[in-house]
Amino acid sequence: MEPALFSPMVANIIIILAGTISFVALIGVAYCYSILISKRDSFTKLDKFEQELKSLQQDVQELKKYVAKLQLQEAAPIDRGVPATAVNTQKNKPADKTLPSEVWQKFVDDYNNLAKSMNVPKAAEACENFVRDHKLHLLVCVETEAQSGGSATPVYAPVDKVNLSNYWAWSVTGQPEDFVVVPNPFVEYTEKLHQESGMKETFASNYETGSFRQIQVKLPAHFRQHLGAWKIVQPGVIRLT
Repeated sequence: MEPALFSPMVANIIIILAGTISFVALIGVAYCYSILISKRDSFTKLDKFEQELKSLQQDVQELKKYVAKLQLQEAAPIDRGVPATAVNTQKNKPADKTLPSEVWQKFVDDYNNLAKSMNVPKAAEACENFVRDHKLHLLVCVETEAQSGGSATPVYAPVDKVNLSNYWAWSVTGQPEDFVVVPNPFVEYTEKLHQESGMKETFASNYETGSFRQIQVKLPAHFRQHLGAWKIVQPGVIRLT
């Protein structure tokens, strides 16, 4: 009979030690799993919070548009003897002249350079600086007003935040009622923006479906602001990529 490798006492100690190590390892695995589940729950809650925040931001934007629409209606000069159609159309005026390209070319070049950089981390800050440096007016389309010919004319109103705007209006030097208008390049161009926010009436484009992040202005829109009301004099042309 071969002698035992360990004495019975040592063998018992080894068995107890192995059992203890296994128990501790099991506790460690359970602890790590609980941490993993906890982190997963945290990520789920964070994702839900981000979705709720985006929804809230959309609600705020819609509320801003509604308030701007009310302000536009209150500011409309209807009670001063101006016909209601003068709020958005001026049919009795002579045909408006097209703005020569030398008036707006430098501004559009600067804008297109900015629009190429919307995928960088500080794009929103760059937009804020551009709006401030060029003293731009910020606009949204609050609704489209049906005309007698079956066409729709967008009704625009000012907003006070860059991230709430869809249009940027640059005042033409020496012509205080004339403005060169471009899209807000930070806003993703979607079907909703195209169909419901006045874009298809304001700019001719290559849009068919989907969403786009890059905008290039080929021809800016020409707006006129008169007695607090904004109207399109000439639509612009943009290219989406």
